[in-house]
Amino acid sequence: MKKSLIALAVLATTSAAFAQSSVTIYGRLDASVGSNKVDNVSTTQLFSGNLTTSRLGFRGTEDLGGGLKANFQLESALTVDDGTAAALRFARASWVGLSGGFGAVRLGLIDSAYKDIYDMGVSNNLYDSEFTPTKIAYLSGAVGTASGVSDYSSRLSNSIRYDTPSFGGFSAGLSYAFDENVAPATANSEVTALNLRYRAGPLDVGLGYQDQKNATATLDRNFTVLAASYNFGVVRVSGQYQITDQSNGLEDRDYSFGVTVPLGKFDVSAGYAQGKSELNGVNTGEGKAFALGATYAMSKRTKLYGGLLDGDVENGAGATARERRLYAVGVRHDF
Repeated sequence: MKKSLIALAVLATTSAAFAQSSVTIYGRLDASVGSNKVDNVSTTQLFSGNLTTSRLGFRGTEDLGGGLKANFQLESALTVDDGTAAALRFARASWVGLSGGFGAVRLGLIDSAYKDIYDMGVSNNLYDSEFTPTKIAYLSGAVGTASGVSDYSSRLSNSIRYDTPSFGGFSAGLSYAFDENVAPATANSEVTALNLRYRAGPLDVGLGYQDQKNATATLDRNFTVLAASYNFGVVRVSGQYQITDQSNGLEDRDYSFGVTVPLGKFDVSAGYAQGKSELNGVNTGEGKAFALGATYAMSKRTKLYGGLLDGDVENGAGATARERRLYAVGVRHDF
């Protein structure tokens, strides 16, 4: 009888411990069929990750008591079309940290604090997907063009990030990637980013700043973005304005806006983006693009989608330097 009581007590204690901890395996599989045209080269193919990147991940939390928690996340990109996973390298997220009343601290490979604001600004611009017009119009991210400042580093290795709790809707984030100069070498070995954000009901507005020190100390870059989104119920809108400066005098000015209309199980979205680049005040390139797409929710986990992206980049003389047109239909499943 005494042994039985001891066994029950041990079991109860063990169950309580497990109840305070959780580990989740999750993922997303996204595949589509369509056409991708860059300049005069057009390919019809099976894509992986046009609506969102296919992925496999693990995340967990442990309750340490007193409101303190230990947290982790590992996330790797997948390519559905050929089944590879980049040797299962957790290049999308690889961090461990603590959270509580003080906010949250994370260490490892983490999204930049700047990325949070940038992504919010395109959240209703074709769902922040491969169809989002900024992929072309923002010269920093345009396919194959060197007329603009290179794109910002969105996920930072060797970094530490702190996020404050919300104070009446206001919050802030700060991330710093150490200059370790270790393999694999990166062009941006030291990155500092911060954001300020206000969220209240349907309104979300934020300001982000990121400073990137080049490993060769030749082309440092900094990025500033002001973004907002609002949910009116019958329609959701988002927009952003980004300023990018490079240490050689190259400067980009970009803006975009998007709208999403929910129609039952459908979400219909349209977006537009435009960017311009100047070197010491002289125009070096302009880009513009628009997109149109829709998703259909078959369930909470499965969506059908279709999208069209069309845009081009002109050089300083007004001649077309780059063109891209992408259209595809596909399915995305979350697990």
